[in-house]
Amino acid sequence: MRLNVGLFQQQTQKQILSPQMIQSMEILVLNQQQLEDRISGELEENVTLERDEQQEETAAREIDAGESDQGPPDAVQDDAAGQQELTDLTERYEQLNDLQKSDFWSESSPLRRAGTGDDEDHFEVVENTAGRDETLPEHLIGQLSLKSRVGGRMRALCEEIIYNLDDRGWLIHPLEEIHSALVSGISLQGCDPRLKGQAPSSEEMHLALEQVQQLDPVGVGASDLIDCLCIQLHRDPGENQLEEQIVREHLDDLARNRLPHIARQTGQSLDQVKLAVEVIAALEPIPGRPFRQQPNARVVPDVLITEDEKGKLMVEVNSASVPRLKISPHYRELLKTARDDPELRKYLKKRIENAEWLMGAVVQRSSTLQRVAEEVTRRQEPFFRGGDRHLQPLRMQDVADAVGVNVSTVSRAISGKWFQAPGMIRELRSLFTSGTVRDDGSQESRGGVIARIQELIEKEDARKPLSDAQIVKGLAEDGIRISRRTVTKYREAEGIPSSRERRQH
Repeated sequence: MRLNVGLFQQQTQKQILSPQMIQSMEILVLNQQQLEDRISGELEENVTLERDEQQEETAAREIDAGESDQGPPDAVQDDAAGQQELTDLTERYEQLNDLQKSDFWSESSPLRRAGTGDDEDHFEVVENTAGRDETLPEHLIGQLSLKSRVGGRMRALCEEIIYNLDDRGWLIHPLEEIHSALVSGISLQGCDPRLKGQAPSSEEMHLALEQVQQLDPVGVGASDLIDCLCIQLHRDPGENQLEEQIVREHLDDLARNRLPHIARQTGQSLDQVKLAVEVIAALEPIPGRPFRQQPNARVVPDVLITEDEKGKLMVEVNSASVPRLKISPHYRELLKTARDDPELRKYLKKRIENAEWLMGAVVQRSSTLQRVAEEVTRRQEPFFRGGDRHLQPLRMQDVADAVGVNVSTVSRAISGKWFQAPGMIRELRSLFTSGTVRDDGSQESRGGVIARIQELIEKEDARKPLSDAQIVKGLAEDGIRISRRTVTKYREAEGIPSSRERRQH
């Protein structure tokens, strides 16, 4: 075999994305909050980029007279800006230091009383500021302090158990494992001093657990769901033998709404079982729920859809919180005079180009999102007028063809974006949905089919709920023909129970 080695020339076509195109694509994907963060980062990194304070103030006056951006400027205005900022910072630090050394905190201090009326108003701002939320362990340990019978040693054991609870209020580890860990800690001389180096007995651990289970919220210290519900039933002054039997032996039947089966197994009447179920339904399976500290997700709509005086839908890209940008005039002038310093000129030129690319990408994002949102709103106008049932089938390719962009551009434009319309805030992507062809040739969207399924279920006889096959027949009467499997899929996706679970005996 002989290899032909040599130089060859071949012409091929290859798409190469420029830095500007890549940045435009990255900016287009960002939602409102992400765009704010990106611009804030660029303002800190690029000295040639600055806020256009004049445009921001003008825009603020148009929205609401009196509202303005009172924060400090983010960009360097001139060569003396850095020194001025350092001077201002030093002055503020010295004022704070002097204040701390003064008698500000004394009752007679004129600073403390200045500008206030009654003594109760001295710290009105502090008093009206929400503090840190109390955690579940803090709440439980605080109750231990009120129990005079819980001494130092027992309190230490109770605290050990409390710190072994998860955010539901259930035990993370079995009591035996907590006990073993304590014994090991004592042998390694790493235990709580209140235990005085003496390993607790198994009986002491169970007594400590009983003390914890007597605290509020009721149900803490449970080992599992059944234990949690039974602890609450034991704290109830009523007679709850049937309720406890159902919880311990028929919890799965209860979840499946098999009340007649429970009645037969327990030997009780169906009415008695129903009353017991009402008691169980009032229990809290997650007693630690009120103390879960989960930050609320901040949703900032990227698109605002409103009606004008004539009832026409108006679409606007929300840019109120996005900083308006400009190239610093100082650095433009500095670039012109940097002929004798090639390195400085190269540095400034690169920074100014990056700033211009960013500004162009932000403008392009707004323009693309505006055109896409307008087209989507036009096509989904029946939905905005009549609700979910009127949501039209819509593909991204349809919008891309109408707007004159690639389908990937539409995908990026709607990615992670939210719209706000009268009475709703939803993801922009939710307006794109597949559909089913009706008997009359029109199309029904997936959301519309789900809305019709929900309507059929709302109107059903609770004693004889509709099966999925009966729902298929009901949809067919409206000209919508889908399979039973599709109905089941839609029902389960919406969290709608099966006909057996919906049945009321």
